[in-house]
Amino acid sequence: MNFAVEIQGLNVWIGKNHILKDISLKIPEKNITAILGPSGSGKTTLLRCINRLIDLIPYSKVVGTLKVLGIDIYKTDPYEVRKRVGMVFQHPNPFPHMSIYENVAIAAKISGVARKKHELDEVVRWALEKAMLWDEVKDILYDSPARLSGGQKQRLCLARALAAKPRILLLDEPTSNIDPHNTLKIEEAIRELVKELKMTVVLVTHIPRQAFRLANYAIILNSGRVLDSGHVGKVLSRWDLLE
Repeated sequence: MNFAVEIQGLNVWIGKNHILKDISLKIPEKNITAILGPSGSGKTTLLRCINRLIDLIPYSKVVGTLKVLGIDIYKTDPYEVRKRVGMVFQHPNPFPHMSIYENVAIAAKISGVARKKHELDEVVRWALEKAMLWDEVKDILYDSPARLSGGQKQRLCLARALAAKPRILLLDEPTSNIDPHNTLKIEEAIRELVKELKMTVVLVTHIPRQAFRLANYAIILNSGRVLDSGHVGKVLSRWDLLE
């Protein structure tokens, strides 16, 4: 089995708070791995370490080894890391002063995936289709994302992340603030990303049933430590999380 992420002895402090404690784990590539645990267990911090967004948090300190796609990411340019590792946050955050089209195109431009107008057109359509949003916005591409619903905005953020053509996608509770219809759309999109594109997805969720529906593997965090990891069904059963 090949691994997209390999972590050894990871410890993270933010100020005086020791957030992650001696984390060692491996995340298989081309699969969906769910991370579960109570609020404050370090789930989001772990994601932020994988694409080095932790660097942007004041007074943060990271100790340990973290390899992504075989590369020690703390010995390389963080911008190069983020080209390979996309992220969608819990709360939809489209850029308000850009159109729907520009929200997606900007990611392709920054990552170097596309530059010319016809190339950008292709990537924007592709990303919106993969996010299950194209049919709903194809006639309003140059409108503000403010006219979209919360769930549509979240799918727009997913499309923006995909436009950079990452090999790993991090999702931080992407359905926790949206309606059931959009939740199903995002879940369907996640499945297709792994099936068709062989992408690696790491999903933080507080819903065990969602982890069971989507994921192949599961990691349980508590108080900054790994309590368990392995095949999703076995892990959830050991902790009676499927009742």
